[in-house]
Amino acid sequence: MPMWARIPTVAATSAIWTCILSAMRGGDVIHSDDMAGGAVSGASFQLMKEGIESLFSSSVDMDPSLAHICVSAAGPDKVGWVSLLANAVAGENGNITHSKMIRLGHEFIILMHVAVPPENARTLISHLNKNEDLKPLNIRTSFLTKRQTGKYQKPMTGLRIHCVGKDRPGMLAAVAKKVSDENLSVENITTEIRMDRSKNRLFVINCDCTTTKKLSKEELDSLFDDFHVLKEELQFDVVDVRVHME
Repeated sequence: MPMWARIPTVAATSAIWTCILSAMRGGDVIHSDDMAGGAVSGASFQLMKEGIESLFSSSVDMDPSLAHICVSAAGPDKVGWVSLLANAVAGENGNITHSKMIRLGHEFIILMHVAVPPENARTLISHLNKNEDLKPLNIRTSFLTKRQTGKYQKPMTGLRIHCVGKDRPGMLAAVAKKVSDENLSVENITTEIRMDRSKNRLFVINCDCTTTKKLSKEELDSLFDDFHVLKEELQFDVVDVRVHME
């Protein structure tokens, strides 16, 4: 074979085998969005078979034998804050479950739940308040208590609501009002700002909420229609509602 023909021949052979193998495995080109798990677009509605516990679990209710403390803190941003605080909690046998830690401008904000054996609770709080290294965080603590049996009804239906749209004032207020109007109780809600590829600010809402009523198919269809109307009114790009039934 002439020297000039070797590279084209090898390249052509490689391409042919790639096509054959792809056909054998039924493959296709995978785009970056697909590799990252895919982007939900439009409005979707899914009925999940998992129970309410898979939607949201409260450590305060799950571990009644432990003491439960809410720790909040805010101070000037500095490398190592999370390590310092987490190690201080662990040093007193504390277990951090739910937490949120974020830098906002020059400030670093912390919110966390800590479960600890009752005999260690006061010592843990004292240690956090007296730790000189943690002083700039202005740590605040408060005790959390379990809901009393008989004082509340067991949730029967849970919803996980995910909304994404171009950022503008009033988006959370509108979604929160809709959740309230539907008589849903918020268990957990988070919001954040993201930037898309076109440098647009996107507002993201994730809301876990429950109701003590087991919703029928007709009621679920009506609820989904209401959220679809909200999607159009607020011009959300994504409204994803997933229902968990007890």
